[in-house]
Amino acid sequence: MPVIAHTVAIVEDVAGTRGLLVEVVNQAPGFRCIAQHASAETAMARLPAEAPEIVLMDIKLPGVSGIDCVRHLKPRMPRTQFLMLTTYEEANDIFAALEAGAVGYLLKREAPETLVAALHEVL
Repeated sequence: MPVIAHTVAIVEDVAGTRGLLVEVVNQAPGFRCIAQHASAETAMARLPAEAPEIVLMDIKLPGVSGIDCVRHLKPRMPRTQFLMLTTYEEANDIFAALEAGAVGYLLKREAPETLVAALHEVL
């Protein structure tokens, strides 16, 4: 019987951070990273067709912010869960992300186990 993997996409502009996130997701049992994007603009163009179950979205992206990206995508992808990634706990940004349609947020410095637990939780 094949194991069903839950699909995850990552939107993060820093290549090293993006690579680490991909690694954590792909090593987590039951999850698979199916897409990664370095900008909100690329994500807005491609994510609807990729249709991941979960998107890990950086709040602070150059150009269009992660918050505006979620605001644009959530109506087009109502079943996708958006989990925001941030370096600092900035209440205004976190509130705006939740208001835009995100289901939660994680600090980038969290341990990989915390990220995997959050993926399970949003499902």
